[in-house]
Amino acid sequence: MRSDPRGFSLLEAVVALAILSAAGLALFAAMSQSMQMVGRAEDSRTADAAVRNALAWVEQLNPTESPTGELQFPPYTVSWTSTLLEPARPSATGYLAPGLHDVGLHRLQLTLRRDGALIREFDVRKVGYRQVRAPAEL
Repeated sequence: MRSDPRGFSLLEAVVALAILSAAGLALFAAMSQSMQMVGRAEDSRTADAAVRNALAWVEQLNPTESPTGELQFPPYTVSWTSTLLEPARPSATGYLAPGLHDVGLHRLQLTLRRDGALIREFDVRKVGYRQVRAPAEL
């Protein structure tokens, strides 16, 4: 007498569930890693935008007048320290007389923080100036 099996045996069902769960775990791990990478990319993009904003602000900074300081644009804080690299010299006018300003090259050490946590530290070279001569009267 021959029996005609219909359906799955218990062993076949357990093997199928094990294969399905292994594939599900691999998919979950890939999704988790992908979400972490998206978060890191977003953090990096935000930090780069903050650095660009800080550099744009530094463009108007005169390190001779403000050798150290701190600027807050919430939630970010930029602090700087200036070191004189090249001593101040009279500016050039193109004529035989010195210009109105003395200029010197400074190294600005900038620190960018967000809510007190360090985001980036970087250096920028910037010309500092101070008016030391009055314009000639005509």
